[in-house]
Amino acid sequence: MSARVLGNTSLTRFDALIIGSGAGGGAVAAMLTANGLDVLVLEAGANHFDGLDGPSAAAVVPRFSNDELKLAWRNFIDPHELAEPRTFRKSEADGDRTFVGSVSSLPKTVGGAAVHADVKTPRFLPDDFHLGTLLGEIAGASFADWPVDYDALEPFYGWAEQALGVQGDASGNPFEPPRSTAYPMPPGLGMYGLLRVADGARALGYHPYPYPTAVNSIPYDGRPACVDCGMCSGYGCPSNAKGSPAVTTLRRALLTGHCQVRSETRAVRLLVSATGTEITGVETIGPDGENETFVADRYVLAASPIEDARLLMLSDPMRSGAIGNSSGLVGRNATFHFQTVALGIFDERVHGDRGRAVTHGIVDFRGVPNDPDRPLGGIVEFGSGVGPVEEAKRYAHELSQRGPRLLAMMRQSPVRDRVVALTMQAEDAPQPTNRVDLDPAVRDVDRLPVARLTYRSHAFELSARDYYSPKLLDILEMAGARYCAIVPADEIPATAHVMGTLRFGSDPATSVCDPTGRFHDIGNLWAADGSLFPTSSGFNPILTIVTLAARVGAEIVFPRAPERALR
Repeated sequence: MSARVLGNTSLTRFDALIIGSGAGGGAVAAMLTANGLDVLVLEAGANHFDGLDGPSAAAVVPRFSNDELKLAWRNFIDPHELAEPRTFRKSEADGDRTFVGSVSSLPKTVGGAAVHADVKTPRFLPDDFHLGTLLGEIAGASFADWPVDYDALEPFYGWAEQALGVQGDASGNPFEPPRSTAYPMPPGLGMYGLLRVADGARALGYHPYPYPTAVNSIPYDGRPACVDCGMCSGYGCPSNAKGSPAVTTLRRALLTGHCQVRSETRAVRLLVSATGTEITGVETIGPDGENETFVADRYVLAASPIEDARLLMLSDPMRSGAIGNSSGLVGRNATFHFQTVALGIFDERVHGDRGRAVTHGIVDFRGVPNDPDRPLGGIVEFGSGVGPVEEAKRYAHELSQRGPRLLAMMRQSPVRDRVVALTMQAEDAPQPTNRVDLDPAVRDVDRLPVARLTYRSHAFELSARDYYSPKLLDILEMAGARYCAIVPADEIPATAHVMGTLRFGSDPATSVCDPTGRFHDIGNLWAADGSLFPTSSGFNPILTIVTLAARVGAEIVFPRAPERALR
């Protein structure tokens, strides 16, 4: 077996095959293997965790470091936009595309995109699962209720927090939903600048609290406590203090002896039975460039919402749409989080490089459905500035600073060491016209049609931005910032929070998958990542992705009684 194969290399027959090893794929793998199923996980990216399948967590050595060039500029885990581009347009009226390059791309690596995330893990609120009913008809939007509610997911939220290792303090957030388990760890130290902003928010009557995060504040699950090196967001953790799927759920699956992971193995087509109602195999391109087909009894898509939809379209032999698409909704209702970012520049240094990327936030701006005085926005993260390489680039290219003036700007560091950023992760209205399909002409390095995103913001989230932007600036001003500004939003969503495209529901006419995550049209195919989300909510999605994926796996093991699978 190649070194690119992890886990039980003697396995040749599989109860389930999972495409993707990230937040969703790792959770499904952990749930299935804990209940005795043999699982194959296919991952298109490389493995950067030496010893991941070994017996000692302390012996798992990540190939990550606090290297901004390596992670942010040299595509260590990010797809290269020349080899694997995507295309973009705001609407069909724009023609085939207006942009070719990096479009909502996520890292490709064992452990998925969450390896480079700062793994912020708030729970959704109970109302978030009923927005179709609570909001009613909104022109141009397609809000829908989730087919599962908070109560059904709550035990799996607890499982996910324990599996990832989440630090937090439920008593600090008056909006905290009901929970049956405590956070596994207390919150770590707050960052100096963010504590300043928390004081400003509190003075205005808001409720700042320690942001729930899957980063160890104390030694946990054989992994060390965080040393607050400041390089969480956009970086793999060099000490494994961060609870990314690779070192938590996926490793848990590997240690059962029921899991095999094949990295650098790209799924390019699902093979379908003559009736179109069953998957019979997965065609892949391996690390040597050769095609190989893998088979199992069940198949699970967890490659990210955009790539899940793309794979279903690539698997349609007639290229007339996608398999599993009797509803016509495969690829539609793609959502992101509409991020409103407010920057505050302080006279003093706020030391954004000392601590986790985000240590505090407020839920006050999430809002209440149909309340004009509290429109639906989202949780607000108190964060820090950019890295030094990005800082130098901005001075040199955007402000045309060179030589001694550039050096002076770097020493003063107004956009790194003196800046605090407030980011509101606002609800993004689902729209059928916001969709993923295949570009008719652009191909990737393997000569496959690339994903095309058609996306335009709705008045729903734009009005929330307009309502809450002045309030974000007020917080920064109260905290003592000398200069404050709202960052203009990009046309192409810049967030890594990608959801929708395979929404689940009870009615096959209005959803792609059923309430258990299984495709209405294909009896042995499930989705288990953010693609299932009918709505985006106003909270970071990773914990709910892990939670929902764990429940999908539990439904596979114990249909109609998923709680029996919890161990």
